[in-house]
Amino acid sequence: MNRKWRTLKKKTILSLSVPFVLATSLFAGAASAAPNDNWLKSSKTELSAHRGAQVAAPENTLEAITQAGLLGYGFVEIDVQRTKDGQYILMHDKTVDRTTTGTGEVKNLTLEEIQRFAIEDKAGNVTDYKVPTLEEVLDEAHKYKIGINFDGSKGDWHDKEFVDDIMEEAEEAKVLNHSFFVLSNDDIRNQFNEWYPEATVTFLGNALKNVDADIEELKQYDNAIYTTSIKNVDAETAKKIRKAGLKLHVYSVNTAETYAKAKSIHPRLIETDVIVP
Repeated sequence: MNRKWRTLKKKTILSLSVPFVLATSLFAGAASAAPNDNWLKSSKTELSAHRGAQVAAPENTLEAITQAGLLGYGFVEIDVQRTKDGQYILMHDKTVDRTTTGTGEVKNLTLEEIQRFAIEDKAGNVTDYKVPTLEEVLDEAHKYKIGINFDGSKGDWHDKEFVDDIMEEAEEAKVLNHSFFVLSNDDIRNQFNEWYPEATVTFLGNALKNVDADIEELKQYDNAIYTTSIKNVDAETAKKIRKAGLKLHVYSVNTAETYAKAKSIHPRLIETDVIVP
């Protein structure tokens, strides 16, 4: 597979907004990123930036990855999709409508067409940013030693060509051993595991309702992490997960209250939209 061409210029550090400054003062003190290929064995807690550092740049942009690195996040969560001409980009929705000045489904647009559109921020303001390629994002993540959380709810993860291309790009960017894959469809996850048994996998579990069954499911894989919403776990179930030899990844941690709860149960990763290291 040919490496994808680069089209975006690296941006200088973004000026930070007032909400970001407030978030910094409220949540200061979280662990910063550090290079560690044995990340799954580490006991430290790191922050994971949901769709990149949204406190400083629009979601799923190259700038959001750069800012995650500059701010000290340990991981970023990203959404990968394939364009009409077989290129890989970051985009959460099936269409480009919400986050860009364009319209249409990703699968029906070429990379060139998509990159003619500008990214819009949450307030609807048009920016100078463009939709990034996966290659650009993974190279930037490696630059800052950031781990990757691949959200498998978007894209064609049942398609071996799709999976092989992503895994090849991750390996070439030297981030594959510092990544994990959230695949909540049992059949897709098990097929993925057959293709790539050394990759770390997980699914969206519910520790308060299904912790024993979830643990049993995850223990069949060579490498796995327990993923659950902060609303669906408590100290007792977190202890049970740790006792089973699994690290914990909690998401939807976006308030002072949920952050305090997350810290108290000692997860490996805390995924957030607003908290900063």
